[in-house]
Amino acid sequence: MKFLVFIALTASMLMSCKKDEKKPTPTPTPVTEEGHADITLTLTNGEVFQLSGPCGWAVAGGSNYIGANHSSNNLKTFSTFFNISELPSQTTSYILVDDQFDTDPTHIYMNITEMIGSSWIEWTSFDMSGHLTLVVQGNKVTADLSGIVLENGSSNASPYNANGTLGGTLTLYK
Repeated sequence: MKFLVFIALTASMLMSCKKDEKKPTPTPTPVTEEGHADITLTLTNGEVFQLSGPCGWAVAGGSNYIGANHSSNNLKTFSTFFNISELPSQTTSYILVDDQFDTDPTHIYMNITEMIGSSWIEWTSFDMSGHLTLVVQGNKVTADLSGIVLENGSSNASPYNANGTLGGTLTLYK
């Protein structure tokens, strides 16, 4: 009798081991690529201000913007503020204005800033700065900054105290 119980237990264990359970395969979480900004601001006095680093869409304090900071200096930043809640699904152009609180969804405000020691330097868009086009290709969004003019907002006498013209690109992902 013990032998029959042993065989029955062994057989049931073998059968349970051979049972092919279909366990659901976990769906991998999609990984969003990190965006990149490569920005050059050429000033009218010949100085060049460069920013190269991570870039992306963000929402903070009720503001929707594309932001970037220099890879080796978080105090060197680029921002362009939008009156839309998310990145567009198709290629769209925006007009740069001088009012950060403008509510027109076709208008944007742009600035570049850096804190150097105790000095704050800044360049901002104004009503004749130009246009920014976000080119949408699937989840990738690119922008060519060429030709956008920014106005100096700094009152210090640094070599960066002049207006400038942007060049470079933004690449980010939805």
